Amino acid sequence: MRSRDDKTGFSFAQRMAPHLARTGVLGAFVCAMPCVAAIAPVQNPQDFRHDLAHRLQKSESPRDWAFGAQLLATQSASGADLHERNAILQKAAHAAPGDRMVQALWANASLSGHCTAKQACGDRSALARLEPDNGAAWLTVVDGAWRSGNARAIDAAIARMAASGRYNEHLGEAIAAWRDVFQRFPPPAQAGANATSVGGSVLNLAFDEAVSTAIPSTASLVDACSQAKHPEAGTKRFANCGRIARLMMGRAQTLSGRADGAALLRASHAGAKADIERVRTVTWQSEQFEKVASVLGSDPVAKQNYMNLIQASDSEMPAVQYDLTIFGIPLTPPADWKQTVDGKTVEPLDDVTVKAP
Repeated sequence: MRSRDDKTGFSFAQRMAPHLARTGVLGAFVCAMPCVAAIAPVQNPQDFRHDLAHRLQKSESPRDWAFGAQLLATQSASGADLHERNAILQKAAHAAPGDRMVQALWANASLSGHCTAKQACGDRSALARLEPDNGAAWLTVVDGAWRSGNARAIDAAIARMAASGRYNEHLGEAIAAWRDVFQRFPPPAQAGANATSVGGSVLNLAFDEAVSTAIPSTASLVDACSQAKHPEAGTKRFANCGRIARLMMGRAQTLSGRADGAALLRASHAGAKADIERVRTVTWQSEQFEKVASVLGSDPVAKQNYMNLIQASDSEMPAVQYDLTIFGIPLTPPADWKQTVDGKTVEPLDDVTVKAP
């Protein structure tokens, strides 16, 4: 998809640059990724990930060990299994108890099978102990309770998450960390690649890995909060789900987190008239940002500037809102705008998480 700015003769990135220069963000980061001094020899990308995962294990940094384990987790041909990855994460978590990214990966680690002293299992409470006031840190606790099938444990985990005062996925911190990894270990260039395309490849790698590190799944939470699926659950659970949904829509630091909050509110049937405009705004921004995302995927400079803004504030929201403005898209929907799902109009509080019969 072409940028709407193509009609003016200026790229999306060129339109963004003056603002970033005024804020000081551009000068601080503009050469962070594309300005790689040397291009590595051509290598199979899968082999690169496998080799990098093991090179990171030789580092003195527990965070490097944990990131290497994540690379193994995404490389099925590496020969790594769940026990190997989780053993690495356990070692890193014990060595760096105050590193939230290490603890986040350890909290997300799990084994399908019996856990023993020789077969390390992830600690789903690891991040919640480190950041007990951060709702995002409790998602793995809710997930563990949901998988257990214990209704009391599910209600307790949801209630504890609902008591959180903030919701921060720390995507900016993760982006900075993964950019550092790929600066130290640049990926191989494909035949005929120039510096710009290499830079874009590095940015995409860093962003994708950062998302995997920072943003946990909300699937178990939404499922546990679905009143249509679990009408037998007590009203207190759904009220707490509504509290979590409002926290996410208002305080999540990623657009996907805010959109998940809207889905959660709809699933819990806990929405009220006062929630309608927030749901409409979150849904509108999510839909409209898809137009921006297509440009970010093909324009390395635009992608870099977008990531710089996230990194500078440890939040995606300033970058999302700025990019929408650059595209001439209002941050709030027109009064007559309606969301459509599968070609059908849906109201802001309609439960779209369950298909109608």
